[in-house]
Amino acid sequence: MNINKLRIFHEVFVTGSITRAAERSNVSQPAASKMLANFEDEIGYKLFVRNNGKLIPTDEALYLHGEVYGLLQGVNHLHDSIKSAKNNKVGRLRICTTFGPSYQFLPELIAEYMTNNPGVEVSLHLSACTEIRQGIASGQYQIGLVDKAQSSSKHDSVAFNLACYCAVPKNHPAAQLDVITPHDLQGLNWVTLDSENATTKTLKRIYADIGLPFNRTLEVHTTIHGLSFVNLGMGATLVDILNCRYFDKVFQLPNVVLKPFSPNIIEPLEVLTSNLSPLSGIAKDFYDALISKLEAQTQLEKGQSHANGR
Repeated sequence: MNINKLRIFHEVFVTGSITRAAERSNVSQPAASKMLANFEDEIGYKLFVRNNGKLIPTDEALYLHGEVYGLLQGVNHLHDSIKSAKNNKVGRLRICTTFGPSYQFLPELIAEYMTNNPGVEVSLHLSACTEIRQGIASGQYQIGLVDKAQSSSKHDSVAFNLACYCAVPKNHPAAQLDVITPHDLQGLNWVTLDSENATTKTLKRIYADIGLPFNRTLEVHTTIHGLSFVNLGMGATLVDILNCRYFDKVFQLPNVVLKPFSPNIIEPLEVLTSNLSPLSGIAKDFYDALISKLEAQTQLEKGQSHANGR
């Protein structure tokens, strides 16, 4: 399949215009129109309908675009790699992660790595766990950080259990305690991630075991959303150790206090690589640094937990 036709399809998809697509692709408008028409003839269905002078994607185009965009990204990465090799650069490191580690943990680690390896180019992407796993399996990314799940024949993985802290409004009595328990939060609602998240399931089970009602009034997609609601006095939320370590650097939330939580709740994190091909030298160096940093974080937390009697 002609890559230029896929590029025209993508550009029309994002601009809604053959003219703009042609300009962005450095081809003439008639050539762009012909490529799109040929592409539709090849696949056997229409990709766009015209409405008020704008090309609107069909349902088929909406379904197809994700695959095409991923393929175009892969081609762009290949072009970059070819240029890097020609210019005697070391190479490109491709990492994809869920939201949490992207706040500060990975940027600091990447900055340190690039300082020591100035020839390396790094791309850091955010995505959902399913897309990250697919990206690792297809070779789109070299290293992925995801919530832990069942093992797969397409990945090698190393798992880490990240302890969670409890974030409460600073004017709540629990903010004065050394360690917060569910009994200390009675009357305060929870702000959690979705019901299938491991920490949410554990929290519900803890409340059921001790016979307390689990009051959750807000469900959020990321930790930062949960912390924002805590800052507004809307409830309590859990924060894993990585985000807790960088809380003061990243979040400007003056009404939030973080304290250890008992019983201990774990946020499982998995570092993925492909088991179909070995990591390149630069990727292996970064991977080793990443694993070492995560091991240090978890060991530090274990030491502090013992000191706090948890």
